Amino acid sequence: MPADALIVIAIQNFFTSSTLGELVAVFLARFWIFAFVPFLAWLWVYGTKKDQHAVKEALWSAGLAILIAELLALTFLRFRPFLAFQQILVLIPPPLTSSFPSIHTAISSAISSALYLADRRLGLLGLFILLGVAIGRMAAGVHFPTDILGGLFVGMASFIIVRLGHRALRKNNNK
Repeated sequence: MPADALIVIAIQNFFTSSTLGELVAVFLARFWIFAFVPFLAWLWVYGTKKDQHAVKEALWSAGLAILIAELLALTFLRFRPFLAFQQILVLIPPPLTSSFPSIHTAISSAISSALYLADRRLGLLGLFILLGVAIGRMAAGVHFPTDILGGLFVGMASFIIVRLGHRALRKNNNK
């Protein structure tokens, strides 16, 4: 059995050893990503101009991450862990898309990258949310660790593209 699957099984066994653990895994996999919503809304309303700029870049980066990750998923068509290995259970409604890359992780990574470059403390909170999402998706049996790594890369690359594009636009407008 590949190391990817063994890692998912180990994470899943940790979470499914109790009812509470299973509930935490489901919460992290399905709902924890939405912790970004009130956080970004709070930054938009009460934050500085720099914070508001970070929110804009986070949202643009998340949108680009979704697009890129969806295109990659259509290209790779990787089976999800619960479909590839009988030992892995699916704890949430089974997604109908490809496993690689993790779109949830790509979104979380894009937002976290934007927040981190705006303010390290904001980035650490984003990283906390990102880690919960990533672990939850594996614990729920819907992603392999390499799917998570792919999502991390897509999210960071999306942020870099948005940041470079924004700088290029600003440079052209100042001419």
